[in-house]
Amino acid sequence: MRARRREVDPETREEVSAEICDAVWARDDVQAAVAAKSPFAVYLANDDEIDLAPLIERLWSEGVTVAVPYWHAESGAYRLAIYTNASTLIEGGHGIMEPAETYDIAPCDIGVWIVPGLAFTRDGRRIGYGGGWYDRYLAAAAPDAVALSVAYPFQILDDVPTDANDRRVSDVVSTRSDEE
Repeated sequence: MRARRREVDPETREEVSAEICDAVWARDDVQAAVAAKSPFAVYLANDDEIDLAPLIERLWSEGVTVAVPYWHAESGAYRLAIYTNASTLIEGGHGIMEPAETYDIAPCDIGVWIVPGLAFTRDGRRIGYGGGWYDRYLAAAAPDAVALSVAYPFQILDDVPTDANDRRVSDVVSTRSDEE
């Protein structure tokens, strides 16, 4: 799946990312969370993931708090940091971009999660990157939090292996072409 994502050319990635961000934004549950000013937890995309920058910009324009993961070296774990349009980004401990200055926010305070992954099913099962970080985040999330993933159509499969620790997302948002 990683190899397949790397095959997506930058122009297509930008187009698909914009379409998916628009689709996330248009969701009733997302709009309700924006209206309530509920914090959103998102990921900062690497070069082959769906880029959430357009969604992040919209959230900031509405005064919504945005949080992103960062590597907390002292605890040896990822935590969530508030990310603003004034944040300076640096490469973190595992090559993932993160804010240089971190102001923590608890997973239970997040209203909407945008969870990355490699492969998904329509019923919300997902294969992440193997660390279980988002499974732990979602286990600590508020019971009414919305958990979404975003994906290229080819990342949505009929089945993916899961175990008892894997947390489902409520929906996987992709482009329209995967439903035609």
